[in-house]
Amino acid sequence: MINWLKATMIFLLITLCLTGCGAISDGDYTASVTLTGGSGRAYIESPCRITVKNGEVTADIIWSSKNYDYMIVDGKTYTPVNTEGNSEFIIPVSLDKDIPVQADTVAMSTPHLIDYTIRFSLIKDGKTAENNNTDEQESVVGGQDLSAPEITGLKYLSTDKNDFANCFAIHRYSDDLALISVDDGRKYLIIPENYEIDELIKNLPEDVIPLCKPLDSIYLASSNVMCQFDAIDSVNSIILSGIESDDWYIDTARQAMEDGQITYGGKYSAPDYELMVSSGIDLAIENTMILHVPKVREKIEKLGIPVFIDRSSYETEPLGRCEWIKVYGLITGKEASAEDAFASQKSLIDNLSSIEPTGKKIAIFSVNSNHQILTRRKNDYFAKMVEIAGGTYLAPDEEASDKSNSQQTISTEDFYAYADKADILIYNATIESAPDSLQELMDKDTTFSNFDAFKSGNVYFTDKSLYQYADKTGTIISDLSKIINVETEDTGFFHKLK
Repeated sequence: MINWLKATMIFLLITLCLTGCGAISDGDYTASVTLTGGSGRAYIESPCRITVKNGEVTADIIWSSKNYDYMIVDGKTYTPVNTEGNSEFIIPVSLDKDIPVQADTVAMSTPHLIDYTIRFSLIKDGKTAENNNTDEQESVVGGQDLSAPEITGLKYLSTDKNDFANCFAIHRYSDDLALISVDDGRKYLIIPENYEIDELIKNLPEDVIPLCKPLDSIYLASSNVMCQFDAIDSVNSIILSGIESDDWYIDTARQAMEDGQITYGGKYSAPDYELMVSSGIDLAIENTMILHVPKVREKIEKLGIPVFIDRSSYETEPLGRCEWIKVYGLITGKEASAEDAFASQKSLIDNLSSIEPTGKKIAIFSVNSNHQILTRRKNDYFAKMVEIAGGTYLAPDEEASDKSNSQQTISTEDFYAYADKADILIYNATIESAPDSLQELMDKDTTFSNFDAFKSGNVYFTDKSLYQYADKTGTIISDLSKIINVETEDTGFFHKLK
């Protein structure tokens, strides 16, 4: 009778959770924009902001010109929402669909109403949300108190020292308990296996989430984290993935999915709840994209599955991202392996201190479908890796660099204005696929042929896998040093374009 009641309750709960899961939740999002039609010279800044309210989706778009005085969308006329700068409109849209629009420009001798087609797709740092690139497009609340909370019945012992990470702290308590405090205010108490938890759970502060070991049936939706599990030989703790097999660059993860050891469990915004229950998932690891779909997180938690939100991509220091391996070492019981893996990466950076930097100027970029440049501001972790490797990073203007978004979209001309004298150009292939040759890069825009780095043949591209290897931060920076200081043509993560 008990088993029958339990099965019935689980069925009803899953049914409740599945209701309405197809709609996108209210909130602000980021989307890539593709524009076709017209002369091909105009473009819309990408990415743009998407707002969802009461089921209605609107886009805040900015044209490459100040000369658009109205737009027609689905028969309705919209006027600009700004009076200065390039023409800005807020229009209703549908996601992942071609939307026919008309825009009137007064740039010519007489006004012209031009037909365009626009397509919007939700993204995360230049990648589609489903691909889970490491770079968040929107600032998610951080900076909360990381101090050790008082827990009735437990004695606080110490706090581990972090070398670089500022977004988490690990606190030690009596009875071999540890607590992970994250700067978004969430706290996770790691409880040893076979621990008597009844009294402990009853006295836990409301903001402390208990995670009971063994945590060996994990649903992993954050692509940032798989490398950390791989580095400590704990991929076998993951049984459901929020990413398809073909989207993994980590061989161990891809092979585990091909062998059936890890099953695709649905993307972060639409997980397979029934499969999570039947698989006995004991922890869901998400990145901050889950905060854009709060109803999904709530449904997972209603199933009795705790949700851990990874914030490693918010670390300001490159090795801070790498140091999150200590968090996953604690969760999986592989703390010694995690310490060794981190120490190995840190030593690679320490070894660079003896190399006299050349001071070569480096610019990082990619070209999107609208022939715009996607680049990194000077507050970005990639820019900091260049500096650590001995280079001088060339960034967009100082005023723009103060913005919280570390990525910026500019024209080729604006890029040329500050990067034309760069000694080395690095094409970021984790954002847009790299061209096959220097000729193909020039075919995208002849302006590239005027860059000093192009003329000298010092154009490189990143390996597509780079963003999935936060655990190899030291190796990535070491590879950067080789192309900057030694002019190595090919490394594990950087390759010369010829």
